[in-house]
Amino acid sequence: MEKIIACIDGSRSSHSVCDHAAWASLRLQAPLTLLHVIKNVHAEAKADFSGNMVLGGREALLEQMVEAEETRGKLLREQGRAVLADAIERVQAKGIAEPGSLLRNDRVVLAIGDMQEEARLIVVGKQGKDGDMVEQHVGSHLESLIRTMTRPVLVAPLAFNQPERFMIAYDGSAAAQKVLDKVATSPLLKGLEAHVLMVAEDNGDNRAKLDHARSALAAQGFDVQVALRQGAVTDVVCAYRQEQDIQLLAMGAFGHSLLRRWFVGSTTTDMIMRSPIPLLIVR
Repeated sequence: MEKIIACIDGSRSSHSVCDHAAWASLRLQAPLTLLHVIKNVHAEAKADFSGNMVLGGREALLEQMVEAEETRGKLLREQGRAVLADAIERVQAKGIAEPGSLLRNDRVVLAIGDMQEEARLIVVGKQGKDGDMVEQHVGSHLESLIRTMTRPVLVAPLAFNQPERFMIAYDGSAAAQKVLDKVATSPLLKGLEAHVLMVAEDNGDNRAKLDHARSALAAQGFDVQVALRQGAVTDVVCAYRQEQDIQLLAMGAFGHSLLRRWFVGSTTTDMIMRSPIPLLIVR
């Protein structure tokens, strides 16, 4: 069975990632696996500095370096197991009876990439360990992860608030319609108030596309509101979120539109930084 994979790193985002992952697991009735990735200590230790050492001290220093790396690796693994134990306890308190856990020694993006075929949803934190002291910092691996994953990714902010309404950033393209269809047929957002926002020219063609989106969601039982706005995409999306008290934003990789240029451009990071709500990216 496809699972929810929650990527935790022991930062202050980890509690929120656990809470969002537990919520998604219960909504989707899918098993949950907690993943913690530590730096590849063995890969870092491959560098050979022996040629720079004084002849008499070379052997002793090499032995000390090996021992230091072994000790560091052991401490990182112990720390990782402790992080996972805390996460398991937290999701169990949220109603997940038998969460799985996995400790990997690898690069974060590679570790998640290896597992994505068995994933129904990947949950990651907006703020990684490197950003613990930086307000609105985007985790160092987040953008690479979003761009390379083929499975849906839920980017969790620093706090969990159970969503009651969500918004789909929509451009009417075939790719956007696939995102809308996936959201409409998934149990994840069933029962929540749906909003569809298009940032484009106000004309009959775009209004017809919005009416089609409304009908597709309404056919699946959603209470739907649609809006057509003009302006800078990030500003319009953020303003609409505040105006309607949107608690989750869903979007995808769009066609040749303002949203497409926004998604693949540098303002993706700006949007993630500015948004205090979860961002669901559907492929």
